[in-house]
Amino acid sequence: MKKTLVTLASALVMTTALASNASARDGVYLAVRGGWSDYNMNKDSDSTTTAARADFGDTWMVSGALGYRYKFFRIEAEYIHRGDEEDTFKYNAMGDERESSLESDSYMANAYIDILPNYWISPYISGGIGMTSLSLTNHDIDAFSKKESHDKDNFTWTAGGGLTLRLNRCLNIDFGYRYFSFGKLEESNVNAHEYYGGLRYTF
Repeated sequence: MKKTLVTLASALVMTTALASNASARDGVYLAVRGGWSDYNMNKDSDSTTTAARADFGDTWMVSGALGYRYKFFRIEAEYIHRGDEEDTFKYNAMGDERESSLESDSYMANAYIDILPNYWISPYISGGIGMTSLSLTNHDIDAFSKKESHDKDNFTWTAGGGLTLRLNRCLNIDFGYRYFSFGKLEESNVNAHEYYGGLRYTF
């Protein structure tokens, strides 16, 4: 019996320690984020599309957001810039090489659900829709050095989740992951896996 009471008391103390002394503030917030994105362009081994053979790696990303928080919910407008990422690959049976580079800017409307908004640590889930400006450049590495560019604005959707560490009523640190679908570019499906960290301040 005593052991059970001690266990229950310990659990209560831990729960109280995790809970904040005051509720997190509702209102307008600003957020800045940074991290990296892993681009994918179809990667189908049997595709006849040159662009589909590009195997891009990780590139950096930065973003800024203006939003509003109310209890469990957040909505925001976010701008995201991703760095130029390159890949070199053979694109025909002759072994000729092509260098491709991809860059993007996204303009998103996002929504979040904070599972435990008034605790020091809270998981969250997120989703959003918007538009992404994609810029793809292909450069044939041969005597002719043929170069071509493809630019397109596509509908974009995203889904993800993460963890918030609340420093006080106003200041939060966010860590998260999200999947982006950018639609088609030159007959290739473009998407990305993104990992980020950031600061969020509610006024």
